This record gives sequence, C-alpha cells and structure tokens, in this order.
Amino acid sequence: MSLDSEPAGWLIIILIFLILAALYILSSSVAAFSLLKANNEVKNEIPDKLERFAKYLNAINLAIVFLIVMEAGIVTLGCLNLYSAELDGIGCFILINCLLTSVLYLLTQIFPKVIIGERPSRFFQRTYRTAVILGSLFYPFALFLNKIGLKLTPQTKKNKTINKASWETIIDMITHEKGNGELNNEAFEMIEGVISMHGKMAREVMVARTDAFMIDIQNDNDRNIDAILQMPYSRVPVYNEDKDNILGVVHIKNVLRTARKDGFEHVTIRRVLQPALFIPETMTIDEVMFEMKKTQNQMAILFDEYGGVVGLVTLEDLLEEIVGEIDDESDQPDQIYHKVSDNEFVVQGRLSLDDFNSEFGTTLVMNEVDTIAGYIITKLGFIPSDGEKVKVETDEHVVLLTELIDDSRIMKVRVILPAALVMEHVRKEKSMREI
Repeated sequence: MSLDSEPAGWLIIILIFLILAALYILSSSVAAFSLLKANNEVKNEIPDKLERFAKYLNAINLAIVFLIVMEAGIVTLGCLNLYSAELDGIGCFILINCLLTSVLYLLTQIFPKVIIGERPSRFFQRTYRTAVILGSLFYPFALFLNKIGLKLTPQTKKNKTINKASWETIIDMITHEKGNGELNNEAFEMIEGVISMHGKMAREVMVARTDAFMIDIQNDNDRNIDAILQMPYSRVPVYNEDKDNILGVVHIKNVLRTARKDGFEHVTIRRVLQPALFIPETMTIDEVMFEMKKTQNQMAILFDEYGGVVGLVTLEDLLEEIVGEIDDESDQPDQIYHKVSDNEFVVQGRLSLDDFNSEFGTTLVMNEVDTIAGYIITKLGFIPSDGEKVKVETDEHVVLLTELIDDSRIMKVRVILPAALVMEHVRKEKSMREI
C-alpha cells in the first residue's frame, strides 16, 4: 500500500489543521480551569462566560477527543504507508507509538500552558466563543453518550455514598492546596471535619451514659425541676429507674412555658415530656445529622446491639466535629490535658483516641475502643480497682499511667512521652502560639 504524493500532501495539511484546532480548544480549557482556581476578583470579571463554558464542558472534551483520534488515524495511516515501503511490522509499531505519545504529550501538557502564559483571562476571552460553538455542535452526542453511560452504570437513590478512594482523593487535594498556601488552616480543618463525618461513628463523639446528665422520673418532681434549672442544658433525657429505660426528653423551654402559664407547682415532668430520638451507636455522623434534620430533633439517644443505652449525642457535638469547640457563657473550660513538664501530661480518661493522637502525634488504634481509658483497660485485660496505679506502654514507647480511678472508671491518665514525640509536641505548641 502506498499513498500518492497529492493525497499525502492533503493528509499533512489536514493533520496540521487538526493539531492546531485541538491545541486551540485545549488551551481554552486550560485557561478556563486556571480561572476557576483563581481568586474571586478574577472570576467575577467573566462569570457568565465561565458558567456557559462549564455547561458545554463535556461536549468540548468530546470534541477534543474527536480531534485527537482523527490525528491518530492520519498518523497511523502514514506509518502504515511507510511500513509497506520501508519498515517492518515491529518498526512501524514503535514509530506509531512514539509519534502518538509525543504528539499527545505536547498537545495536552506542554503547548497549552506555554500558549496561555500568565494571562489566562485574556486568552480565555479570545477563544471562548469558538470553544462554545464547537461544544454546542458536539453537545447532542455528549448528551447521548452520557445517557448510555448512566444506563451502563446505574445508581440507586439509596446509594449515593462516595467510596473510600474518592474520599482519599479529596483529602489529598485539600492537603495539596494547603501545602501550596491556597488554603488556610481554619478552612482546611473545617473541610477535613466535614469529610471525617462520613467515616466516623456516633459513638466516637457521644457523651457516655455515665457522664450524661439525666433525671429519674421516680425522683421527687420538684427536685427534678430544680436539677434541670441548675444545669446549663436545654434538653435533658428522662429515664424510669434505669438509664436503659429512657422515656423521653424534657426541653427547658416547655418547663418554663408551662410554669409561666400555670405556675411551677403545676409543672410535672410527664406533662412536658417529649419523645426521644433513638439511633444505633454505629450510625455515621452524617447519617445522624440527616436523621436529626428529618425528625427535627437536636438530641439523640444511642443504643448498642443489645438495646442498651450507651450515651447521647447532640447537634452541637456534631457541629463541633466540623468547626471545633463551640463554647457559650455557661460552658466551663474543659482542658484536653494538664501539662506537668515537657514530656509529662495528665489527660482525662474520656479523651478520644483521635484527639489523643492529634495532640501528641501518636497512632493509637484499637477496634471497638474510642477513649484513652478504654485503650488502657483493653490493653490490661481487666478493670483496675479504685486508687490502683497501673502502667501501660505503647508500641511507640508512650507510658500511660492511671492517675485517678473512681467507681471502676479511669478518670485521669498520666502520659509520659518519649524524646521523639516531645520534640514534635514542643514544635506544635510553638506553632499554635504563633497562630
């Protein structure tokens, strides 16, 4: 097979035209993406054009693919002509791959960035109209292919979760943006908090039943109302003799409203009781928020696989996972730890493993355990007696010593860090002070 000189000349002209067209549209796309990542001032100059470009983005990408495939076809045709004339099969295969790889790399990675330079806004405005016209021509085909794709990969309404790889990709992206200085610490922590909600269970942020303030309906009514009014909580769970038997939730607003109308002497807990929202402890935080929104509740009671109450979680607890601690005038300062020396600290036993790791740079992990007290008990294999001093050493040579045990609960833990972690913690404290 051989090509006449005249058809070969036309093929070269067509190839050059296709390369220039693909380069033109690709550069316009690169400029558009540069503007979308730019600051608001730059984007606000041409918002309508960017929005219209985004509408035809899939069609424009289809046009680019079409142009590149046409180029590949012409290059292959030329190489096959050489194959019949001068090259053997292997030589022709190597030549085709080298040419196509070089052309595609130059077209997609090098030339567009060189062409737009440091003025993507000007280049985009010059090429925008042509790109959109081409996109509108390919729009019906892109729409058709998109529908075929959706048919081949059906997604039910109930399954809209993002897989683990997608979450990891998002985390890598925001970490990269932070490293480049394009994302401040506050924004990074907030986005990271939102993402972590997908995989974190409700029990990891709950207030344990032993720490939760609840009232027994069997107690004297006036005593219960006095206790509610003395606490800084707007909602209080009510149980009958045992905390596993939750009857409902009392809202202080209803107590005051009834008292204003009929007098405190006529207010009874049963009269102002509202149904409680019960959820399993293994439900993820984002699912809990959705359930709270659906049922218009701001508190949920958590139960385990056996139906026993393990704790409670409030909307404020969930929001704090995103924005950090939310304190009001009634909140008492709640220190994560008390510093004894550079390598020695006293922490609360209910401190979560995630917070412990974040604060001290450790990597403590244990299945079915959420707190540092639970970690120690699981490591020991028994519950220490009141006043007993027990030591546990982690794989990272962190020493955990029970400081205070009350009613079989580890209330405080003394933490002794090795030299490597001490240096890291000192650097972290210094950076926090600078912020």
